Amino acid sequence: MRRLADHHGLACACDALELAGYEVDHLTSFEHRDPNISGDQNGLINLTRNGPSYLALDALHYDDATMQLFLRSGQVHRERMLLITPDLKQQLLTKSDETARLNQAIYGLAQKHKGFSARDQTTYGQKIVLSFLFGLLAWGMVLAPASTLYVLGSMLNLLFLYSNLLRLAAVTSLEPVEGPVYARTADADLPVYTSLVPLFREHRVVGQLVEALLALDYPRDKLDIKLIFEQEDEETLRAANLRNPPACFEFVVVPKMMPQTKPKALNFALATARGQYVVVYDAEDRPQPDQLRKAVAVFANARYAHGEAEQKQQGDERPLACLQAGLNHYNPQENWLARQFTIEYTALFDGLLPALQRLDLPVPLGGTSNHFDTAILREIGGWDAFNVTEDADLGIRLARFGYRCNILRSTTYEEACCRPRDWVRQRTRWLKGWLQTYLVHMRRPFELFGQLGARGFAGFQIILGAQVLSLVIHPVFLAFMIHEAFTGKLFNSPHSPFGTLFWTLAIANFVLGYGVAIWLGFATLKQRGYKALYWQLPFMPLYWLCMSFAAFRALIHYVIKPFHWEKTEHGLGQSKPKGPGH
Repeated sequence: MRRLADHHGLACACDALELAGYEVDHLTSFEHRDPNISGDQNGLINLTRNGPSYLALDALHYDDATMQLFLRSGQVHRERMLLITPDLKQQLLTKSDETARLNQAIYGLAQKHKGFSARDQTTYGQKIVLSFLFGLLAWGMVLAPASTLYVLGSMLNLLFLYSNLLRLAAVTSLEPVEGPVYARTADADLPVYTSLVPLFREHRVVGQLVEALLALDYPRDKLDIKLIFEQEDEETLRAANLRNPPACFEFVVVPKMMPQTKPKALNFALATARGQYVVVYDAEDRPQPDQLRKAVAVFANARYAHGEAEQKQQGDERPLACLQAGLNHYNPQENWLARQFTIEYTALFDGLLPALQRLDLPVPLGGTSNHFDTAILREIGGWDAFNVTEDADLGIRLARFGYRCNILRSTTYEEACCRPRDWVRQRTRWLKGWLQTYLVHMRRPFELFGQLGARGFAGFQIILGAQVLSLVIHPVFLAFMIHEAFTGKLFNSPHSPFGTLFWTLAIANFVLGYGVAIWLGFATLKQRGYKALYWQLPFMPLYWLCMSFAAFRALIHYVIKPFHWEKTEHGLGQSKPKGPGH
């Protein structure tokens, strides 16, 4: 190649280091009118850096006659041209493709569906509304502080009352943990299924993860398992290589670019997903082996039912886009925190989320074991790279686009956070993401109301809005109630006509909230056979105060570092899974 460069009087580059800092701007072709030249002439790469651009030519792409013709054409000055090897050309094109994929993974949602990304945080209109409300509250506190507090408290109590009634509806209509039994589909008739598994500093558990995924009851030639690594995480990549997984595994390395979040990694890998369906698993997950087969059966039945509905011109049956499998923990006896975490997950995934489905309300997804129709997932823009609770956001977005999320009667077991530091970091990230999700979808409330309907809109306020707000208000209310009790003002507020109404609703919510939450926990634990955790139920109020601490921390993080992803360490507990699906 150097001889060719000397022959034509051109510069050349044989190694990627010689082109350090250059990026592929675009590809171009050789413009000519010579009828004697035929074939592919797209061998030109425009390279740019902070300065002049260059045109790189594959040294072996053109024969000598064509090269001479190109040089005489004057399409570009010789000093701006250089020859490169075919290998270096391929490296440049691969890097260019990765850059395009990475930009799409980060900004694709904002470009495809404007206004649905958390990148812009609060909008100008939201800031005006929030400023007005805070100003109104301050004005009320100056003129009539007692009445203002009681009116505000009564309004919040009504919101929390609806939240408690939702839990009551869940506990009074529980369904079995194990769903219906489906006929086993022949392996030849199963579609390709993609599993996306984002990993970051997971070298402790990557071996167990490979074993759990290989234990899935699904033909390996129909599996497309993508283990997704961050470029800087060489330790986890090395640990995965040592496991030498079979050909159904693919290692995807995400180039370094901020924000460094799980949804960005998922979007990057989704671009090359081959499956008709795609599922997200976390590093510590142990799905039940038949989970993929169950999901295929449920999707197939839903498509058949939807087709029948269309034939009957019913038109009100929304297509099924996502299945959320149940999540639970394999180490509930690790310590007090792990026990409370298990109670929370059991009540949420076995009780509350199925109730949301039955009531036709938006379902905020869990962070793992979400099974998607791949085409629909791509249609709605994938995940939001700037939302740190991307799962809840995606569940709401699916509802807004007219799709259903149902609960899959299958369980994925994972490791419960058993260290206070990790638990606080994880809970902070979740609540910060729920706040992000709420503010994103409330940018245009009238549009949201039109898309979700009155019931769905009210459910959205209860599920997301009341969840974060109640955790912030809870310790404040407890302190206020204790103060009023000690000063003898409880149920007796001569300064405001709203005092009796406020305390009536407040105490009713207090009793109903604790009572229904403990009842739901008991009922779902009983279904799971977790009798050893019954004695932990009275400590749930203390666990709620811990969540309130995380909620205040989430508010602070939303302001100072909204897109920061606090990593949860796995594989630190003493309890290990007994096997796949346990």
